[in-house]
Amino acid sequence: MAALATWTPDARAAAPDVAQRVLARLLRSRDVSPAALSRRVEEGLPFRVFDELAGRLGLSHEAFAGLLRVSPSTLYRRRRAGRFDIDESDRLWRYLSLYAAAVDVLEGAEGAAAWLGTELPALGGRTPLQAARDAPGARAAEDLLARIEYGVFG
Repeated sequence: MAALATWTPDARAAAPDVAQRVLARLLRSRDVSPAALSRRVEEGLPFRVFDELAGRLGLSHEAFAGLLRVSPSTLYRRRRAGRFDIDESDRLWRYLSLYAAAVDVLEGAEGAAAWLGTELPALGGRTPLQAARDAPGARAAEDLLARIEYGVFG
């Protein structure tokens, strides 16, 4: 009688998805579980995350701070402290999450940055970055990415 083959997981299936790898890289953390991410936001995200994400998006600190609704004087204080407060971190998290999802769906950082900066009729003529200034807008941008991923148009 022939021996039964034993199932073993495919290494690719066990690997984290692209969005998780992007988050892990930007946060410099291997643990990107929801609990760990929530804890990081509550502790305050490091200023370097803001700096790196602004660079990847092709935005100046001033422009990105404006999207986050952080004044220039507050941005200066956060740079000196090295960390954002919980509310600012929550808003920064929206952009981190949206960027990581865009890199995953659009298969690259350049395409993601370009898409995030493009005015889209589906977002009322706003860019995904502009839409993500509030939670409903961020959700609309994420939903649009999901539609792109699954080929749902119209």
